[in-house]
Amino acid sequence: MSGRLRIFCVDDDVMSDVILESVFAYEYEVEFFTSAEGCMRRLAAQRPDILLLNVTLPDHDGFALCRELKLRADTAAIPVVFIAHNALPEFRLTGYEAGGEDFIVKPYVIDEVRYQIRCIRDRIEQRELMKQQLASSEELSSLLLSNMDEYAALIKFMRALNESPDAEAVAQAVLGMLHSFRLQGAVQVRMPSLTFTLGDAGRDHPMETGTIAHVAKLDRIFQFKRCSAYNFDHLTVLVNNMPIADADLCGRLRDHLAIGAEMADARIQAMVADQRFRLTQNGIVELLPDIQQTIHDCVTHAELARREAVTQVRELMDQLVISFTPLGLSSELEEEISAMVMEKAQGLIKIFDNTGETTATLGSLEERLRAMLKG
Repeated sequence: MSGRLRIFCVDDDVMSDVILESVFAYEYEVEFFTSAEGCMRRLAAQRPDILLLNVTLPDHDGFALCRELKLRADTAAIPVVFIAHNALPEFRLTGYEAGGEDFIVKPYVIDEVRYQIRCIRDRIEQRELMKQQLASSEELSSLLLSNMDEYAALIKFMRALNESPDAEAVAQAVLGMLHSFRLQGAVQVRMPSLTFTLGDAGRDHPMETGTIAHVAKLDRIFQFKRCSAYNFDHLTVLVNNMPIADADLCGRLRDHLAIGAEMADARIQAMVADQRFRLTQNGIVELLPDIQQTIHDCVTHAELARREAVTQVRELMDQLVISFTPLGLSSELEEEISAMVMEKAQGLIKIFDNTGETTATLGSLEERLRAMLKG
């Protein structure tokens, strides 16, 4: 985009204008208006790149003014950023339904305001680059829609969903389904290691992300004027242009969207389960060498213990023979005592020698873990 962006700020708060002028004056062309009427007169001759609009103007409601601008072909594409003293959920829903881009909350945090406007500037530049690419895509989509009914669109979505290799592809498939129904909106995917929002305005758009964060806590299917939301464990689909004037069409689309969203959620659930299984597999692979080393150590230690026990028994028997000499025992009695001691000693060795049992148990565990890896 060549040149500096032009910003119109409509706010009757003079101090607010002073602050915003200090923030933007060196980077953007900024014009200030204290009323909606003054801004509308200026719009007849000049269109801004961004419009900052107070939601409570003395001569007009900011949300209503935004809706008016979005209905006009010459101003519909202007990004509108609302200025408000709060950004409560109902404000965000109303702003989203009116077509707003974001909220700037008073009192201003200067760095946040700069960042919000910079993000909008980046999105404007991206949209300009995508226009030519989208032109051919929209032409093809229009041709396809003229020969495809609603069920065919849903079947096409099912095919795309089945072929989706990752969460990003699932989100793209959901957006494709919305476009097939001539709808606009966004989809949020929630996984243990990844959460993102994807919509017509791009990835992680602040207004869409903030709105979904609110509606995701509501009913499974939620309707607010032209907006509707479809909430599942791992996915929320948000639509901002439901055809509420046509009750039959709106009802059919609501059913299709609920089915599509549930199928997409099931696909994400399968991906989450697959990720967990792969993590378990990796853990087993890391565990196997430790099991093998444990088996080896158990066998080694048990063998050393057995040899030491045998040595101790032999030394005990030698000591007995030496001790029998001064006692004057008969050879038969010596042999009987020696046999008794030997039998008890061997019994003690056998009690503590559990090498075979331990080795078999650990070996069985290793085989079971290997079988899990193959499964």
